[in-house]
Amino acid sequence: MTGSKITSRTSEQMRRARAQGQSGSDWERVRRTLQKDAGAVEQTQAIAALIERKRGRPVQGEPKTAISLRVPDSVLAAFKATGPGWQSRMGDALKEWLRTHHPA
Repeated sequence: MTGSKITSRTSEQMRRARAQGQSGSDWERVRRTLQKDAGAVEQTQAIAALIERKRGRPVQGEPKTAISLRVPDSVLAAFKATGPGWQSRMGDALKEWLRTHHPA
């Protein structure tokens, strides 16, 4: 792009500049560009919606809730001894118990 320049600023410098009403953006040029291409805003919003990322791991299957559960040391040691994925196996064991029992 001809006439463009890159300026490096720290986050604190950018906050101070914004607070003082200074901006490194050429807002008039942005407005002129938007007037020339009225569909640009919708296109930009559509692209942003497609690439928007949510924080954390994606939910796979049934959502889970973190809890604190006290179990005997021997039970915990037995599940941990099965290797990686022991938490999932413990959850599967609880699901199996629910299939054969009806909690009050």
